[in-house]
Amino acid sequence: MKQTTKKKDQFIIAYLVNLEKSEIVISHASYLAAKLGKGLILLHISDKRYTKLSPSDAEVVLKKLCDEQNAKAGNSHCTYAALSGDTKKAISSLPTIMNAVVIVAQVDKHAGWRNATHPRAVLRNFADCRAAFLTVQEPLNTTLLYNDAAMAIDFKKESKDKFIWSSYFPRFLNSTMHVLYYDYRDEFLHRKWYANMQQLHKLYSGLDVTFQPHIMESKSTYLDMNTLRFAEKHGYGIMIAVTTKEKDGLEFFIGTQERRTIVNKQKMPILFLNPREDLYVMCD
Repeated sequence: MKQTTKKKDQFIIAYLVNLEKSEIVISHASYLAAKLGKGLILLHISDKRYTKLSPSDAEVVLKKLCDEQNAKAGNSHCTYAALSGDTKKAISSLPTIMNAVVIVAQVDKHAGWRNATHPRAVLRNFADCRAAFLTVQEPLNTTLLYNDAAMAIDFKKESKDKFIWSSYFPRFLNSTMHVLYYDYRDEFLHRKWYANMQQLHKLYSGLDVTFQPHIMESKSTYLDMNTLRFAEKHGYGIMIAVTTKEKDGLEFFIGTQERRTIVNKQKMPILFLNPREDLYVMCD
């Protein structure tokens, strides 16, 4: 994972599909911007597949929303932008053209399949994104939601993609980071998992932060489904997950785990990371 430090200014992007129902996304994005010390950009993409709203018309609404945010914050930390074109290409370009480190997006299980908030549309449009993307189903009604964050660590190398971002929660959001794992009986799997845990412990020790380890039971084919159940049972508010890099035969038949977790009955926000070497992370 390469950390980009060429530019000092980085931004949280509130990706607004429906400008008339913006509070769901803006409430989370503005909170993260304040806690992480980043700027906030309200973004609308005029993609003919999803909307008839022109960029100029979108800017009128975005300016009003931005002015409201700046009035609440008492400063000018909020800006706005309206782009035109293919949504997937626009989202993929955000780390480069807007220095985006987190993109907050609404996901709605009731949305039609031609709506940009449909779960499959969100995963498809963010598939090439180099920034973390937070999917949310409800407005942030209480900041207590971020007090406890959860992630699962297994024996796969993709687990390491969560390490740096997980450390931001205790460092900047004052969250308790809960690390969930299985009690592997297989010696080979246990050894690989233990190596991942050692690297995580080394990172956290170097940053002078801590995490809480927990053993969980395996009740589903999907690691993150078990993580969601454990998190709900113990009152955690947010989960970190990685998307599937390479689909195997089973996933072609039953689907990837992110397809099952992105909208969940707990309505828990999920911070997704695409496993890639050039993942864009924060400048501390």
